[in-house]
Amino acid sequence: MGNNIQILPIICFFLAGIYSCSSSAKIATQTNVFTVPPLSIPDCLYKQAGIDDNIYSIRPAEFYECPIQIKDSFTNIEKCIVGLKDETLFRKHPEIILHFENITDNSYHFPLPGARLLSPYGRRNGRQHTGIDLKINRRDTIYATFDGIVRMVGWARGYGNVIVIRHYNGLETVYAHNSKHMVSSGDKIIAGTPIALTGSTGRATTDHLHFEIRMNGTPINPNIIIDFTTQQIRNQRIVFTPDQKGKIKIETV
Repeated sequence: MGNNIQILPIICFFLAGIYSCSSSAKIATQTNVFTVPPLSIPDCLYKQAGIDDNIYSIRPAEFYECPIQIKDSFTNIEKCIVGLKDETLFRKHPEIILHFENITDNSYHFPLPGARLLSPYGRRNGRQHTGIDLKINRRDTIYATFDGIVRMVGWARGYGNVIVIRHYNGLETVYAHNSKHMVSSGDKIIAGTPIALTGSTGRATTDHLHFEIRMNGTPINPNIIIDFTTQQIRNQRIVFTPDQKGKIKIETV
């Protein structure tokens, strides 16, 4: 009995030690959050570091547009076909954007300044009229509308004497029924270059200019790009996108 009394304090001391260890081993269930103060750079050091604020300013996203490449010379077929289609054009460029919203005066020239509208684009006598007919007098000077390279100079059924110019923006312009040509295929020209004199060759009943604008061989309404009342370019952005069937969709922005 005496031995049991002596052992009892030892057991109590042992159990107290286990409880103390287990209490100290508990994981804290609450964490302390500390806010890091913002770094403040003295003005003297800021100027010495040469930090450019513009690098960190928020700016609108700029999208890269792959420039259209046109050739300096053309094959015999390219020199003979008015409505020539390039099967690879929209493979390289899923959409073509023409930026006319900030066009400069020397980048555009009306093809027949001072002319009156003889016949508009659209249905005429049961068939599609693919261009605009313009007239002043006989044998008036015709001018290139945009910068580009002359692709075709020759004769085509219905058009008579005709010139086709391929432009750096992806368009082609057509000038038909001419009485005289002043350029040759492969000539690099700028907007406003004299290229021909009006005439009545081909399917024409009077001396005039038949003017077309084409995108990848397809004629489009020239009124989308040019205001034929003021004879000025329309200051807008035009987007050309082909659909699944290959038809070109035109949007103005």
